[in-house]
Amino acid sequence: MKDVSRRGRPRYQNAVIVGLVLLVVGLSAACTQYKASTLLVTIAPRFSLSADGSAWIMSIFTLVGIFFALPAGGLAQRFGFKRVMLASSGLIIIGSIIGMLSGENGIVLIVSRAIEGVSLTFITTCGPIAIQQCVDPRKTAIATGIWGCWGNGGAVIASVLTPHIFGIAGFEGVWLVFAVVAALAALLLLFCIRAPKRTMDESSACDMSNGAECEPARYRDLLTPNVVLFLAGFLIFNLLMLAILGMLPSVLQLSEKGFSLEQSGFATTLPSLISLVSTPLVGAIAGKTGRAKQLLIITMSVLGPCVFVMYTQTGIAFWIAAVVLGSLGLACIGLLIAVWIDVIPSPRLVAKGMGVLTLTQCTGQFLGTFLIQLLLGSGLSQWLLAGVVLGIMGVIGTIVMCFVKLK
Repeated sequence: MKDVSRRGRPRYQNAVIVGLVLLVVGLSAACTQYKASTLLVTIAPRFSLSADGSAWIMSIFTLVGIFFALPAGGLAQRFGFKRVMLASSGLIIIGSIIGMLSGENGIVLIVSRAIEGVSLTFITTCGPIAIQQCVDPRKTAIATGIWGCWGNGGAVIASVLTPHIFGIAGFEGVWLVFAVVAALAALLLLFCIRAPKRTMDESSACDMSNGAECEPARYRDLLTPNVVLFLAGFLIFNLLMLAILGMLPSVLQLSEKGFSLEQSGFATTLPSLISLVSTPLVGAIAGKTGRAKQLLIITMSVLGPCVFVMYTQTGIAFWIAAVVLGSLGLACIGLLIAVWIDVIPSPRLVAKGMGVLTLTQCTGQFLGTFLIQLLLGSGLSQWLLAGVVLGIMGVIGTIVMCFVKLK
């Protein structure tokens, strides 16, 4: 249930403030995830990790998410989003401290990363629940658009700051700085967002408009054709995201495209930088016009073609695709979350629905790692084949979303 005023009206909070506070919490989690990506080659010898072993420092995040996504929704339902998010920030701090004290033990480091990964899963799940409970339904697209910047924003911030922090304070300094960031984000959440006095208890919430009796929320209630269609499109979106942010730098460096390390890093960071402006802007437009689905289809329609061009072309065509991807393609992140709330069949399923959405996200990214590596081949040289297949998948994902019905 919503927190209500004395007059019986829901006491909603400012959509921009809620979105910004949640964005900071999300950024702290994303920075924690991506702080290791630029240091993998550097720290692998210290921990005696092979190439496959060092890859687990990053991939453990999505693997942990697969197992904890559904429990995250249940915990948010039982204890409330604010408590779960505060506990998640605590897990980041604990994981960071364990990582700092890991010495040269790679297993301990990976375990610490798994703990941090649990926090990321919880925050990913609880953010949209917080918006749904705290913000006027007419303005959720605005808050979600701001919140939707956390993933790309965290990747950009971590990629820029981590090398400088490492150069000044070393490995332990990097882990310490981002632990402090998580603590500050938790304080901001604690004092700036008011959790409803009565959070939505989905096990007892019901739609009384038709006189239906209350029924407990069950995951099988989410297995409608409409939900399955949306999750299929969302799975493809996450796979394409991984293709750009995860695998493209290696393709640009190892193929005859001839990109240097710095150029490949800028090429994959540019769309994320642009999306920090486009994502909240598209969310605001959706909130004012009420055309979230139309905007979602438009933004998703460019994903496949942009990935195809960035995998297969060089020169001006490549950079145009990168700009279009950041301006439109990645701007659909917030819309996907906002639309998902409308796709869920009943309000009592919101918490469990967010857990399912996070599970789909983690599964798409985890499976995408193996699919894209398979397409590229052992030497990452089959970039044309990968580009064609990924481009076709993007088109399929857009077509699937066209058939999704909103309330």
